[in-house]
Amino acid sequence: MDTQAVSLKSSAPASEPVAKQGASAPTPRSSAAALSQSEMRQRMAAVAQQMRDYLRSNGREMEFRVDADTHAMVITVREAASGKVIRQIPNEEALQMRQYLDEWSGTFLNVST
Repeated sequence: MDTQAVSLKSSAPASEPVAKQGASAPTPRSSAAALSQSEMRQRMAAVAQQMRDYLRSNGREMEFRVDADTHAMVITVREAASGKVIRQIPNEEALQMRQYLDEWSGTFLNVST
């Protein structure tokens, strides 16, 4: 069995600390937590636009929508020229299953206690 070793050493010289406590540059996790909902939406919109632009340059279109029945986010990729659906995430079967489970979820709970 071949295994590949992964080096976890820092590229910083040994005399320099890798991270200083209270440093001004936040880690990705802390910067995401510090973002307001408005800022997060703006960043998500920017990423979505970049994806749309990339797909459009390849003859495809991307649509984001919220399914009316399940309230799930649905992403649809279509061929730009014909409008044919290339991929939908989640697919129709998954949306139908989610709707079915949502409708029947109360029947599986024992509410007599």
